Amino acid sequence: MKTLACLLITVGFSWPLFAQFNQGSYTQFSISTPMRANLDDDDEDTYWFTPNGLSLKFGQGIHFNRTIAAGLNTGVDWIASRKLVVVPAFANLKLSLKVTPEMFLYLQTDYGKSIALGRGSLHSDYKKLGLGIESPDGFAIFIELTQYGFSLDSPEKVANISLGISSSSFKSKQPKNKISNPD
Repeated sequence: MKTLACLLITVGFSWPLFAQFNQGSYTQFSISTPMRANLDDDDEDTYWFTPNGLSLKFGQGIHFNRTIAAGLNTGVDWIASRKLVVVPAFANLKLSLKVTPEMFLYLQTDYGKSIALGRGSLHSDYKKLGLGIESPDGFAIFIELTQYGFSLDSPEKVANISLGISSSSFKSKQPKNKISNPD
């Protein structure tokens, strides 16, 4: 709760700084797969990591020159090896850096709540950190580390590393046209 209050106070005092940027909105869809270490790596032809589920996310928010973005998201995470389905609801903050005219490098951090379906009242915090490469048209590939605030069979909290793709559509606010008086 203290973290959320500090975040809100920081954003509140920073709002005049954000106001100088060209503001707009965005919508984002992403699909990713949690990866699991391949324990049967005796054969040289096997992969080091194998897919271990599926994650689908959707969110909307505001952006400032595509450099800073903040939004609200939800989705469904399925982790096959744990027989776990989680519904997260979270806020995100995304910082982007234009590396070349055709590529943005971004860091995204998310925080919210997660609810495990079919596990009684199992719910807790949801934390995610992602790193990705995005094209100017909003297509991105990323890697992310996700931690759910609960544990299942061991004292460690459930966490995973995922690889994925996302698509974002950015809209900028258009300046209001002044109506001229015809003579």
